Amino acid sequence: MTAAQVRAPRIEIEDSWEAVNAWFLERDMTDGLPIVPPTEARVRAMTDYAQRALGWSAADVVATLMPKRGFATVEKIAANAVMAGCRPEYMSVLIACVQAIAEPRFNLDAVQTSTHNTSALPVVNGPIRKALDLNWGYNHTGSRWHSTTTIGRALRLIMSNIGGTPGSVNIHTQGHIARYEHCIAENEDENPWQPLHVERGYPAEVSTVTMIPACPAAMIDDNGGSQTPKEVLRTVANSIAYVGNRNINGEGEPVLILGPQHARLIASGGYSKEEVKQFVWEHARVPFSDIPRGNLASFSERNMKLFDDTGPRARVPIAGSPADIVIVVMGGVGTHSLSVQTQLACKTVTVPIARKDGTPWRAVE
Repeated sequence: MTAAQVRAPRIEIEDSWEAVNAWFLERDMTDGLPIVPPTEARVRAMTDYAQRALGWSAADVVATLMPKRGFATVEKIAANAVMAGCRPEYMSVLIACVQAIAEPRFNLDAVQTSTHNTSALPVVNGPIRKALDLNWGYNHTGSRWHSTTTIGRALRLIMSNIGGTPGSVNIHTQGHIARYEHCIAENEDENPWQPLHVERGYPAEVSTVTMIPACPAAMIDDNGGSQTPKEVLRTVANSIAYVGNRNINGEGEPVLILGPQHARLIASGGYSKEEVKQFVWEHARVPFSDIPRGNLASFSERNMKLFDDTGPRARVPIAGSPADIVIVVMGGVGTHSLSVQTQLACKTVTVPIARKDGTPWRAVE
């Protein structure tokens, strides 16, 4: 690793908003929207915060990002955060996001280079949700939530400008419609079950980010018609079981983002989160007879064995096991939930939002 690889390059551009934005746009270093010029002073304000509050110095390498094996230093993360319009205190979440997407289980290489319309979706849990005013209620991409919008945008810029894609900024077939503002927090206040990070072994008072290799969300709408927990669950299961959902391949971790009303109604019937996953796994199934035969070539060995043992009348589940289904409670009032396919051969990864020495983040200055 050389000093040039670690240190963010310095460039001199005419001191005008138009000139800076034109320079970055011409070099495919933006997402198409105007950026905040990443001046040394602005970037230094971010790195100074990371040093003071989190113990990270500007030259520290947080992770190596695929596919270009770019060194994600604190300074480079800060530069992209400035471009996206982030405030310094958002660095704690962004550093955790970078650590998570660099985990081999997340398989960033596949997310970056596949034609799947996939992006990294951060789901934030713990006290930092309120400290940073992250949105967990209605309209998760609403303009009111500066933190939600800019953190999601900054992560996308980090993935492009540091991790990169050889020969192209993005080779997704259509692209992910949410990639500008892809960041949410869980609505823990209205979650009738354990929040996601507690389910995954973290204390409630520890803040975490869970990175999901997420495809565009599809709405599950029963228009208020479901009156019982089982009716809601059947609506959910029937809405996500279709041939074009690649998670029926047998690999991946499909996500259900349940609105609070749906979550409360389901929980009122005594369903635990594990029982919800079991119900969906048992009922969200596609008959093998509906799947074009050529598509079976990409199925997992486990699902192909199911086909070989039982034939075309068998029904293939939406996930390899109930435990592979991820449930998040998020949103405001309304009888609407979301279904999210995930990138094949990629796993969701949860990491604590912490200082460099591993101690949990406790406060925002």
